Amino acid sequence: MTRILLVALAVVLAATLAACTPDGSTNGAGAPDNDAEAFKTEMDAFARETLPQLEAQVGGEWTGFQGRFFEKGGNTGQWEYTAEGGTTKPPGTADEVLDKIEAVLIEQGMEITRPDIIADITGRKGNVAVQVTRALDDDVESISLLRVTFRSHDRLKSSDDFAENAGTTDLLK
Repeated sequence: MTRILLVALAVVLAATLAACTPDGSTNGAGAPDNDAEAFKTEMDAFARETLPQLEAQVGGEWTGFQGRFFEKGGNTGQWEYTAEGGTTKPPGTADEVLDKIEAVLIEQGMEITRPDIIADITGRKGNVAVQVTRALDDDVESISLLRVTFRSHDRLKSSDDFAENAGTTDLLK
C-alpha cells in the first residue's frame, strides 16, 4: 500500500513539474504565462493596427488611448494593461455605429459578443480584450459618447519591475 501511494505521489509530482514554465509559474494547459512585457508588445501592436480602422469606419474625433499598467488588488504583483479612449457624437444611429465597430473587430480576428449588460460589445483575441460602451443622447438613436477599452483579459506577471516602471504609451498616433 505504501508503494502504491509513493508511486501515485511521484506521478502527481511529475505532472505538476511538467506543467511549470522555466521560471516556476504554471501555464495551465498550454496557456501563455502572461508576461507583462510580452503582452504589452502584443496589445500595443493590436491597438495600433485596430484604432486607425475604427477611426476610418466610425468617424468622429478620437482621443485618449494611453496604454498603462495597473496593479490589481494592491501590492500583489498581478497587473492589468489598459488603454481607454473614444469619440464623441459619431455619425449614424447607435446600431449603425456598433455594427461598424463589430465588423472591424471581427476583421481583426476577435470573438465578439454583445452582452448589453456591462458593455455594448466585447471582443477577445487571446489575452487581448476590447470593451465598447456608449452613452446615448436624449433621442436614444445617436451616440453622444463612445468609449473603447483595450486591456489584458487575464492578470499579468511582471519580472524585473517592468510593469511598475513602464510609464504610459500613446497608442492613438
